[in-house]
Amino acid sequence: MKKYVVIHNLNSRGKNLSQEYIEYLFKSKNIPFIYFSTSTIDDLNNVIAKYSDNNKYQYCAIGGDGSLNSLINALLTNKVLKPEVACLPAGSGSDFIRTFALPQNIEEAVNHLITDSYYDVDVGRVEVENKSKYFINVLNIGFLASSVEVSEKMPKLLRRFRYPLSFWIKIIFAKAKKININFKNFEFNSNAFNICVCNAQYFGGGWNISPKSSLQDGKFNIQIFAVSKIKAMKIFFLAQKGLHLKESDVIVRKSSNLKINSNDPIEIDGDYFANGPADIFIEKSAIRFKI
Repeated sequence: MKKYVVIHNLNSRGKNLSQEYIEYLFKSKNIPFIYFSTSTIDDLNNVIAKYSDNNKYQYCAIGGDGSLNSLINALLTNKVLKPEVACLPAGSGSDFIRTFALPQNIEEAVNHLITDSYYDVDVGRVEVENKSKYFINVLNIGFLASSVEVSEKMPKLLRRFRYPLSFWIKIIFAKAKKININFKNFEFNSNAFNICVCNAQYFGGGWNISPKSSLQDGKFNIQIFAVSKIKAMKIFFLAQKGLHLKESDVIVRKSSNLKINSNDPIEIDGDYFANGPADIFIEKSAIRFKI
């Protein structure tokens, strides 16, 4: 078995796990590993630059979707070719692993690290005027992204409830906005409440936003919520169980790239990224995910 480079994100909004506890989990399963705690992107990039040989190492994020996102960005930015990546849930939201029905309990989830099962996974990339970033789960532009902006300002005491709280705080004054979206053989130019660009199936702490998403088809599942605020509230309740897709005002398309012309905020994998406009692409089979 390749040695795991274990990245423990100390800024994760989830559980406060100690180094001793994480090391115990790996040692209890006889999993070879090297432990690193990181507080900044520079810390993480320095670790990956030193341990970039994918013939010797595989990589494990300790945290939620944001921690996994940071690890994947460090790996792909450092040109690690098709890295083998795992994630142990310890964040405020660990939605990506739900697509594979992996346990949300870290003591149960650690068992899958000793298997030889991997899944080639597509990774998204978003580019705005002066920067770009990879994402693995879901990108939102519009209302849901603006609510994530609010959630990031909440005190740590409320971190477990930050997504639902920020949703209700932000929706009071929210409204649909004019937005333009272009990709092959399709253009949308009208009011929309939110746009979801889905690579995987879940977000927001277990919402089954995109039950038909595939991580291997080289395409995003794109959902345009062309609705008013009142209709959006109904649809978001339905989205918790993936029942919103039959609503006529939810436009669903697939594409491997798209352009969004809007200056609304963008969030990726649960964290605010930037404001649009943006170009979004998919990189097919960019990583191998441990399942």
